[in-house]
Amino acid sequence: MSVLLLCEDSALSQALSAQLASRGRSLACHSAEQLLAAPELADGAILINALLIPGQLFSEHMAVLQQRLLDELGARLRSYIALSDARVLAELDDDHPPAENATPAPAAGDAVCLAAAEEALLAAPLQGLVLRSGPLIATSGDNVLSAFISALKAGEVVALNNGSHSCPTPVSDLARVLSAMVDQLSCGAHCRGIYHYQSSGSSSAYAFAEVAFAHASQYLAGSPDITVDEQGWDWQPHSRVLRCERLLRNFGVKQLPWRAWLPKMIKTMCEEDYNERV
Repeated sequence: MSVLLLCEDSALSQALSAQLASRGRSLACHSAEQLLAAPELADGAILINALLIPGQLFSEHMAVLQQRLLDELGARLRSYIALSDARVLAELDDDHPPAENATPAPAAGDAVCLAAAEEALLAAPLQGLVLRSGPLIATSGDNVLSAFISALKAGEVVALNNGSHSCPTPVSDLARVLSAMVDQLSCGAHCRGIYHYQSSGSSSAYAFAEVAFAHASQYLAGSPDITVDEQGWDWQPHSRVLRCERLLRNFGVKQLPWRAWLPKMIKTMCEEDYNERV
């Protein structure tokens, strides 16, 4: 069974490709236009639509593409998994994270479009699954961890928000979850609907940076500073803590702590500079 990926984020696509390869599965990365031009590629396939990276703008172009994919390829696909995030849900405090069955209540703008795209996928006559996540972290690209380590290497003082909380999720952990879903869907699991996944461990941006700094300090030449600032770096918009229950019930997939991924990630990001100094 083929697994097709729509994704413009290289860190996530590489992590997912490596994870599937470790399970003996290949991953074919295409653009939406390529799939629409060669619909036979979708025959019996599992499609993962990761064009939306949690926290980024859900554009009208993305909405149009998803609808075309559903209209033109839906009957050919075995399953369709689409990434989403929490912007479609009502704002609640961090002590009451929303569950998967929370009624969507998008405030305005692209959140309304994203909620409509979720509904369209779940209403389509195929096995549709929405996976809400975020914020993602990786050793490269546009994310809090990569930017923070780059700032530390440059000796900058980094100001971070210590108020709002979320659960940073390494792309490799999200790839692990998607791979587990693919394994079971390919074996005929009758699962569909909305799922949440974030790595476990609620944290403010400042508290996360403290942990990252503790790991990075062994590689850094100087002693960079981190400070608390309400206007400082924070999680991406729409990042919040989510309750992640249905994946365990339906797929047997457990949350793993983001802290367990950080040492290897930070070593990868820092050891090249460290080795040059020593």
